[in-house]
Amino acid sequence: MNKELFILVLEDSVYDAALIDMELEKSGFNFKSQRVETKDEFLSGLKRGPDVILSDHGLPLFDSFMALKLARERLPETPFIFVTGNLGEEVAIRTFKSGATDYVLKSKLTANLGLAVRRAVREAEERALRKQAEEALRESEARFRMLVEGVKDYALCLLDREGKVVSWNRGATSLKGYENGEILGQSFACFYTDADRQKQLPEQALKRAATEGRFEEEGWRMRKDGVMFWANLVITALRDEAGNLQGFALVTRDITERRKGFEALHESEARKKAILDTALDAIISIDADGLIREWNPAAEKMFGHSHDQTIGRSMEEIVIAPSLRKVYQDGLTNYLIHGVGSLIGHPMELTAQRADGTEFPVEMAITRVTDQELTLTCFIRDITKRREAELEIWRLNSILEERVTQRTAELEAANKELEAFSYSVSHDLRAPLRHISGFVDMLQNRMADKLDEDDTELIKMITTAANRMGKLIDDLLAFSQMNRAQLRKVPVDLNHLVEEVRDSLRHDLGGRKVEWDISNLPEVQGDVSLLRQALINLIANALKYTRNNPNAQVKIASVETEREHVICIQDNGVGFDMKYADKLFGVFQRLHRASEFEGTGIGLANVRRIISRHGGRTWAKGKTGKGATFYFSLPKLSGHPANLTEGPAIIADEEDED
Repeated sequence: MNKELFILVLEDSVYDAALIDMELEKSGFNFKSQRVETKDEFLSGLKRGPDVILSDHGLPLFDSFMALKLARERLPETPFIFVTGNLGEEVAIRTFKSGATDYVLKSKLTANLGLAVRRAVREAEERALRKQAEEALRESEARFRMLVEGVKDYALCLLDREGKVVSWNRGATSLKGYENGEILGQSFACFYTDADRQKQLPEQALKRAATEGRFEEEGWRMRKDGVMFWANLVITALRDEAGNLQGFALVTRDITERRKGFEALHESEARKKAILDTALDAIISIDADGLIREWNPAAEKMFGHSHDQTIGRSMEEIVIAPSLRKVYQDGLTNYLIHGVGSLIGHPMELTAQRADGTEFPVEMAITRVTDQELTLTCFIRDITKRREAELEIWRLNSILEERVTQRTAELEAANKELEAFSYSVSHDLRAPLRHISGFVDMLQNRMADKLDEDDTELIKMITTAANRMGKLIDDLLAFSQMNRAQLRKVPVDLNHLVEEVRDSLRHDLGGRKVEWDISNLPEVQGDVSLLRQALINLIANALKYTRNNPNAQVKIASVETEREHVICIQDNGVGFDMKYADKLFGVFQRLHRASEFEGTGIGLANVRRIISRHGGRTWAKGKTGKGATFYFSLPKLSGHPANLTEGPAIIADEEDED
């Protein structure tokens, strides 16, 4: 034996152990041995995995039968041989019943030990090989069963010589609907239609499989529930070594979807022909040599060549204008060689030629249709009318640009006139007003002792009118300059801005008490100065028109929509009639007499212009005697167009009183 054996020797006598080693060497064994005599030493030796265990029968420190039991528990396949000085018949019987492999008398070591060990090792190896083979067979059978049972797309079954089912996998149950208990022993003819059974097609299939070894066909088959499916089936004859027919293997696959695919392909071809025949654009197919393979009716109409005149002829000869043929040919060659190029997959405009030689502009797109056999399809559209339309658009644009230039010049002139008017208002109109005010003061000083009460009232009215006129001029100038002021948008915290405005308007309260209700306001993008002016006008109006209400209330709140922030200022003042709401934001538009509430009618117009320049909206709601609510919106992001409809009423209007 070439393999080195590890032999565990349970022996209390050193001399007997030496004799055992000597006899094993004489027998030609390649081995290493370990002598043990206690239980602990024996258990330690078992852990090393000995190939053979040799044990004395009578040991003072450790019972040999206990050693045999432990060896069988831990290493059941390892040979265990008793080597003893004396062994009676009764003890020998007990030895084999306990599981010992063999026994050798110490008096006959030379004659029997080598043979016993060699036989025990050989039998152990044979058992190991047999066990491996059995395990491999079991694993192979398990894998085969798993393979057969795991196939779900194929129905796999075995038939006997008469065509009765003898085995059935899960795929067969899934495909045909029968469980094992229902189908085993039944004829496979139950899968055929009644018409096919009447034609004896099942019997013919088995006959051909038996004769030819294999039979394959496609046809309609029936499930248990009566549903039909298009099947591909293969029947293979199974024969033994002598060539005797044992049965058949039947493999069935549902290819209904594939059949539908073929039918769909045929339908697709029909639709393709219909599309080619009815398309308004010319559709031309060419091969790798640039020869025409398809020419639809629209191409016939566009180019003047019939279908039969073009098939097999060069595309460039029939379609491309002479001046562009070399460019076309170079582009096609580059694509065929390198697989890339500007000619393929990129719509282009070029000049084409009709059968009568006339040239006209077209738009052409070329695309590759298949990878198996190179086919290119050209889609060509006559763009003569589009070119004419483009020329007309270019002409109209030129006229429009001329008019824009002219209109721009007119606007620039108008702006200069407006600036001149503003200068006139600022200087020429202010001077007479200053004169009126000055002369009235002089007259009042000189004639103070001669003026009665009516005269004093008249002078006061003249002064008031002059001051009002001055205020109107100031507001009008501010309004006219509003659009020329440059916007400097920055993040603006409306909470801080509202507080600044409230502080600046404290002197307008005149000591009266106002109840403020201010919600948390958002941060917006805007010009701080202009937004401050808008808030001053709106909040000042709220304070002015609640002057006569001893329980004045002003509420400021906001709501957020998808695209904008909406801010509102609500008061419980005199309000207004909604039928006049469209006049509120006009220049010099007032809904109350100046004797009741001072003002020039410019403030709300300025608010609308400021908010409009920010891309927002302004509107108002009110009821006479029930207060008013003024709204303005500011966009969240630049570039979002404002919705021209009114935004949400974020503070509910008060209910009408009975």
